[in-house]
Amino acid sequence: QQVYNSKLRMDSLVITPISQQSANQRAGRAGRTGPGKCFRLYTQSAYKNEMLGATVPEIQRTNLGTTVLTLKAMGINDLLSFDFMDSPNPVTLISAMHNLYNLGALDDEGLLTRLGRRMAEFPLDPQLSKILISSVELNCIQSILTIVAML
Repeated sequence: QQVYNSKLRMDSLVITPISQQSANQRAGRAGRTGPGKCFRLYTQSAYKNEMLGATVPEIQRTNLGTTVLTLKAMGINDLLSFDFMDSPNPVTLISAMHNLYNLGALDDEGLLTRLGRRMAEFPLDPQLSKILISSVELNCIQSILTIVAML
């Protein structure tokens, strides 16, 4: 599972048990279209004690930089009171906005800058968008394109 650590500002892949909900859904697929069996490779104790009831929504465990940038580009500026289906941690949301401010994508009032609007056009992390835009001005676009493509 991909998990974002807001203190380190890094994503990491973490091995986590599936949720009870996912386990039940997978078991329900066995034999749906033909004869089938479900083999559970964990103990009943692990199911009850180690597995969460439901999977943590992705918006609550990933970097919100791209999400914030996209919402701002759509004209949604008050993100702390935005009605998310599964609300992210406000600290993570504020951290994403602070990071975008440091990149020059947001101004002092939290509004999108011209640079931020250009960054939102790229389907990339905001840091990579900023690198690509800056590489044009620094006349090193070919090298940066190669590096970003490898990330």
